Amino acid sequence: MLDGIEALLALERTGTISEAAAQLRLTQSAVSKRIQSLENDLKFKLIEPDGRRVRLTAKGLSFLNKARLLISELKNLKQLESDNEIKKFSIAISDSIAASWGPKLIRLAAKKLKGVEFEIHVHRSTLVEENVKLGKYHLGLCITSSNDPQMVSNVIFEEPLVFLRCQNETNKLITIEKSSGTWKAAEDKISKQPKLKNYEWSHVESFAAIVQMVNEGFGNGLVPLGIAQTMQVSKKDILVLTPNIKRQIKLISRKNIAQLPIVEEFQKLLKDLSKEL
Repeated sequence: MLDGIEALLALERTGTISEAAAQLRLTQSAVSKRIQSLENDLKFKLIEPDGRRVRLTAKGLSFLNKARLLISELKNLKQLESDNEIKKFSIAISDSIAASWGPKLIRLAAKKLKGVEFEIHVHRSTLVEENVKLGKYHLGLCITSSNDPQMVSNVIFEEPLVFLRCQNETNKLITIEKSSGTWKAAEDKISKQPKLKNYEWSHVESFAAIVQMVNEGFGNGLVPLGIAQTMQVSKKDILVLTPNIKRQIKLISRKNIAQLPIVEEFQKLLKDLSKEL
C-alpha cells in the first residue's frame, strides 16, 4: 500500500503518469500498476481523466490527505534506533543546490561534527519536501514556501538569481519551469523586476541547461549565482539585478528531528559556513 500511496503523491504533484514515473524513477506501467493495486485494496477510484492530464477524485484526495501523516508515522516506526542515537543522517537537496555549492557546504559542516555521517540524495525541491514530510529523509536543503505545521524550516542562505547575457542580440529570456520551487518562491519578485519586463520568456527544467543554451546563443538566462559560478560563466556576462531577486535556501525537517541537538548544531554550522561561499 505504501508504494501505491507514494505513486499517488507523485501523481498529485505532477498531474500525469509520465511525469510521476520520471520523479519516482519508475516506468509508467509500474506507476499505473501501483495506483491500480491501491484502488483494488480500497474498493474505490482514486484518479480520473482531466483532459490530457489526471486528477484525484474527491475520495482520492480525501484519502491522500489522511494518509500523509500516517505514512510519516509508519516510516518512523521502522527506525529501530532512537532519534537521539542517530549517527547517520539522510539529507535530500534540490538538484540546483547539488549542482553548485551544496555538497561542499554539507562536507564542510560535517567535518566539524564528530562521529556523524551524512548521506546525500538529490531531487527537485518539491520532491525533497515531500520525502522529508513522509520520513524518507531526516533533512532537506531546498527552496520552499510551505508553512506546513508538521515541519520546521530555517533559512540557511539567500542566493541571488542573476541575469546571464547572451552574445547575440535577443529579447528572449530562459529560466526555470513554473512548477519549480525557485519560480514559486521568487515569482513575485521576478514580475516586479523592471529590467525583465520586456523579455519573451521561455521555461525549461534545468538551470544547467539554461547556462548551456545561453552559451550557444539561444537567449539570455536567469539562474542562481552558484550555478553561474560553478559552470564558469564569465563575470562580464553575469549581471546582479537591482533590486536583488533572491531565493531562500531552507533546511527543513520534521519537528522531532529539528529538536535534536546535533541537528541544531548542524543548522548553525550551515548558516555560518554559507557566509564564506
